[in-house]
Amino acid sequence: MSGFINGKGVAWACGDAHKRQKRTILPAFGAPRSETSLKVSKASVDRLCAKWMDIVSGTNDERAVIDMYKWLPRATLDVIGQVAFGDHFGCLDDPNHVLVRSYQNAIASILGSPSPQHIFMLEILKYFPTWITEHLLEYSKDKRCMLVKGMRETIVGVAKELVKNRRDVYAEGSTDEYGDVNQENKDALGLLVKEYMKDENEEEILAQVRTPLISGHETTTHTLEWALLELAKRPGVQAKVREEAKQAEAAVRRRDGLWRVVDLEGMAYTMAVVKEVFRYHCTLPHVYRVAAKDDVVPLAKPIRTDTGLSTKEIRIPKGTRIVASIAGYNRNPDVWGDDADVFNPDRWMSDDGKEAATVGVYANLLTFWDGPRACIGWRLAVIETQIFLIEIISRFEVSLSEKATRIRREACGVVAPTVEGEVEKGVQLPLVISVVQQ
Repeated sequence: MSGFINGKGVAWACGDAHKRQKRTILPAFGAPRSETSLKVSKASVDRLCAKWMDIVSGTNDERAVIDMYKWLPRATLDVIGQVAFGDHFGCLDDPNHVLVRSYQNAIASILGSPSPQHIFMLEILKYFPTWITEHLLEYSKDKRCMLVKGMRETIVGVAKELVKNRRDVYAEGSTDEYGDVNQENKDALGLLVKEYMKDENEEEILAQVRTPLISGHETTTHTLEWALLELAKRPGVQAKVREEAKQAEAAVRRRDGLWRVVDLEGMAYTMAVVKEVFRYHCTLPHVYRVAAKDDVVPLAKPIRTDTGLSTKEIRIPKGTRIVASIAGYNRNPDVWGDDADVFNPDRWMSDDGKEAATVGVYANLLTFWDGPRACIGWRLAVIETQIFLIEIISRFEVSLSEKATRIRREACGVVAPTVEGEVEKGVQLPLVISVVQQ
């Protein structure tokens, strides 16, 4: 399914192909690019807040109900456009931008609320050879498959334009703000174009562009939605974030007015809220894997088999299909305590060893997975989430609308908010915002 939607990019590839593709694109999202990620994210959320301020200012009581899903994807698309591709998409300024129209509710429509027939077919297809599955999906007249093909055609067109423009830039020897022919700045598009100039592979480079386009904004969008919903439920937590942000911003202004990653890292309570959102609301709840060889997996606790025997390990034969639960680990009481099913940022304020990560790439969480297939954009996701929350909560008080009291968790590849009784309308998160009284 990943290959059908995004092409055969880094999320699809296996073995040596995955290693090569990841090696090419990884520097674009490494630690040296963190300051660029922060700069771009800050600019995007500033534009978002300005538009919300215009809406609120036009009301009699300086309050407005904002559907977060109508706005946040546009802001996060603009971020990934500049960070990964050195291109200002302008999605915030144009709600009818081709990317907005293509992605809006696409994943929920394609993967959400499957019928029994769809579930049956998905289970059957995984036993077919890959080439047969690809053929069946490609020529299917099923509504969901047609949605994928329509979205894919549009996004491939955008990807081709991005690649063409960057090739032209390199041919002329010129530079732009986020991509540099002298490699002083390395964005994903520049790295990809240079790599595939050596070995032309049009299908692969387009897939490599499409993958961060969707993964770089979809998951962060829903993380921000869940974060704002939790803060709307908890005015006290929201007030503490706002106060910490006020103090941090004052320190930034006294220095030179420019936010840096170290400033974010110094905001202990806001970081605790961000970590708790990533723990409690992991937007990717599980991952699928296939055992490449026979293996034996040790268990932290013994289990009892169907035969009544106790064992501390599980034998995994080659070819076994595995569904690994990220959400299960992130809410495991043995790791997080008896309140693992409670949203509690304070758990991160005590020095209990959680920071000495034993799994995952961030905060002992599996949210970004682990190992060679860990999310390559996790640093951008953390920075973007924190600066968006800082700027939004600094300027607005967020509270629940009537519909927000009926939010449900919709499993559609990711976990997105929908309104109970209005699931057919797709992803929604209407929250009330009002201007913070200084």
